Amino acid sequence: LVPFSEVLDQPSASLTMDRESMEPLQVDSAPSSGNQGAGITTTVAAGNDPVSLDARFDAESQQLKIKAWREGPFATGFVPATWEEEYANYRRDMKGECMKMVDNDSNMPCGCCSAIVCSMIGAGRVGNMAVLKQSTEWVEEVVEDDTGETKTKRFTRPKLVFVAGPYWPMLLLVTYPLILGVSGVTLVTVIPNKHPMIGLAWGVLTIGLISALALTAFRDPGILPRYENPPPQADDSGWRWNERAHSYRPRNAWYDPDTAVIVEEFDHTCPWTGTAIGRKNMLSFQFFVCLVFVCLIMNIVLLTGGI
Repeated sequence: LVPFSEVLDQPSASLTMDRESMEPLQVDSAPSSGNQGAGITTTVAAGNDPVSLDARFDAESQQLKIKAWREGPFATGFVPATWEEEYANYRRDMKGECMKMVDNDSNMPCGCCSAIVCSMIGAGRVGNMAVLKQSTEWVEEVVEDDTGETKTKRFTRPKLVFVAGPYWPMLLLVTYPLILGVSGVTLVTVIPNKHPMIGLAWGVLTIGLISALALTAFRDPGILPRYENPPPQADDSGWRWNERAHSYRPRNAWYDPDTAVIVEEFDHTCPWTGTAIGRKNMLSFQFFVCLVFVCLIMNIVLLTGGI
């Protein structure tokens, strides 16, 4: 039996990489864009098998996508680089893309909704996460040169300010409507008849609940930058190669198939908040869980006349 932690580090079925050669061993070619040039053939330099120009173009495009994926700033799985490309795949082969949802290995939660909406609003993409706003930050990193000496490298890297997880439709269509609906009924029917201090306490708790949910759902959960090699100052035994993200990861970071990224101190993916729970949003998630129970009990007591 293979430990679950090692399963998450293994490559997906659609892409298998050789660590030594760093070349793809098996790649699912992209669908042809039509029948144009179907009767035109050419010859591959490595052999004499005739292939269509469309097939050659698709193969070269796939190689460029793999190169861009390897050189990306974050440790992500091999997914389309933009939401526009994802939407184009759905438009070209809706049935085929929908059938992929049955395959857990290549499944993207709410993929159709994300492809349509995120491409319309111009959101960026990191794995299966929608980037709503990002900035640039300066980073200093200790690296080893060819002689084995360490030196400090200073460079810029994208900083994720606001992101949304793959389950954002459930967040917007289920979680927030439930919270706002129950709170709205309590506010209209009960709060005006209660003591001002009770109304103040109810308002603080409700606003805190809504804010904690927003900080959990739209904050970077702790997406790991890509590491082609473990940091020189780090303990090598604590870093492992993750084939799906084509990056080294520390011991406390895990690859999340739903978000298609490696998350530091990854705990789980929460559909109610729409995103993964990790190092950067764990505290707000804990506040959210506590306030859910407090506000639920308080609303029940208020609506039933217990106070």
